[in-house]
Amino acid sequence: MSAVLRDELVELTCDLVAIPSVAERPEQLQAVIDYIERYARAIPGVFIHRAESLGKPSLVVTLRDTHTPSVILNAHVDVVPAHDEQFTPDVRDGRIYGRASQDMKGSAAVLMRLMKDLAALDQPPDVGFMFVSDEEIGGDYGTGYLLEQGWRCDFFLAAEPTNLEICFVQKGCIWFEIRLPGQPAHGSRPWDGHNAIHTLRDGLGALERRFPTPDEPAWVTTMVPTIVRGGDAGNRLPADVVLTIDTRHIPEDQPDAITTALQACFPDGEIRVMRSCPPLVNDPHDPWVQRLAESIAAVRGQPAGLYREHFASDGRFYSSAGISSVCCGPVGAGLHSDEEWVDIASLGQLYEVLRRLVTQPN
Repeated sequence: MSAVLRDELVELTCDLVAIPSVAERPEQLQAVIDYIERYARAIPGVFIHRAESLGKPSLVVTLRDTHTPSVILNAHVDVVPAHDEQFTPDVRDGRIYGRASQDMKGSAAVLMRLMKDLAALDQPPDVGFMFVSDEEIGGDYGTGYLLEQGWRCDFFLAAEPTNLEICFVQKGCIWFEIRLPGQPAHGSRPWDGHNAIHTLRDGLGALERRFPTPDEPAWVTTMVPTIVRGGDAGNRLPADVVLTIDTRHIPEDQPDAITTALQACFPDGEIRVMRSCPPLVNDPHDPWVQRLAESIAAVRGQPAGLYREHFASDGRFYSSAGISSVCCGPVGAGLHSDEEWVDIASLGQLYEVLRRLVTQPN
């Protein structure tokens, strides 16, 4: 990586990190998209498209006048909450520390610089660059909305942090809420009522038997109780108990079958699906995946790793539309933590990988 490229990737990443673009600060979501748009408007010959849905701004920059580029490269620039000092980037030991340096403003910086360099070619490739601001809260009003508006492609790549490996499958998500009815009674006379907490206890036991919690990473469907609400007095049986369950399911387990199994564990429960999103599924032998793997091998001098992930990304929207979709991004650590960082050298490698991917002949 040249010093010029390194310096700009660091500068762009730090500028983006310094914008506290959390969901609770809509003016900062606008500010971070404004920053990228100003950068794009200084590039001759690109086509700039601004969009917004329910207050969540997005930007798509294409190198040709089309809503259906061959490749879409995607980065989200919204972030999870952080301490104030985490929005002051710290560059040291070959890393950039700060909120979203890894997830995924470092990647956004790579896409920004890449669009500038590709636009300067005599024959720019057919690529679109998509920047969205709501991935951390679901993606429906960013990537999901843009897909609904007709933004299509042959290959979609979300530059999520993957240590420069290829994530080609991700689990689907279902958030369930279960209401377990009870019959209130005085705590000294439990036989006069029905304790919904006992129903909860029995149901959780049945759930653990049906979907055992793994002791280590495992490619299985998991159902994790996350929130319990109920009761209003220390000496009274609760009228009801409400349980929230975070489900992450492998593609082979269908949502209807999961719901049926959950109902069997809580036969008296009223089950409501709070949110559902499909898995990301792609064939590792897909030509675009293989082309990406070849680009990684050429840049890194070693075979590309392919793997499956337990959490979701915006890639699922395009995968569900039948479009080849993967995640591939830089090296880093501390995702959503107080010590988040991205490796600067890997940003340069990501730049080279993506440049080879979209400029090499088919």
